Amino acid sequence: MEPASVVMLATSAILLVVSLLTLKKSISYHRGLKKLIEAKLRPVNKVRKRYVVFATICEERVSEKEIEEAIRNNLIKHFGVDVYRKASPRVILYDVESGRGVVRVLHTCTNHLIATIGLTKQVGKTRCLMIPIRTTGTLKKAREYIRKLKI
Repeated sequence: MEPASVVMLATSAILLVVSLLTLKKSISYHRGLKKLIEAKLRPVNKVRKRYVVFATICEERVSEKEIEEAIRNNLIKHFGVDVYRKASPRVILYDVESGRGVVRVLHTCTNHLIATIGLTKQVGKTRCLMIPIRTTGTLKKAREYIRKLKI
């Protein structure tokens, strides 16, 4: 065998080993990157709820149904139907005498609901000011805040 062909054979063998090592490293890197991407793309399985405590100051007494309708209309007006459907706000408690209440909402849309409550100036045909007080994770805590709240 000629010395030139031996050198070429040795060089090609070295390049083959280097390319195999590089391929192994890139496959390892790709698998790690794939795991990171999959971890970030996992859907949220558990729907968490938040309870927003609010108070109303109205010219006349308003019902729970009117409050819920005003929140629905303003949420759709300011953020759209998609956010309303995702948030699915619902008035859980409302005391007509004191004007205090609790709205349940999806945890990702809590800020939308708080903004909507703050922007609500009319409930039905009655001028009304709605004030968001506190956000909690449990209905029990929300009831405590309503009981402690003094206006």
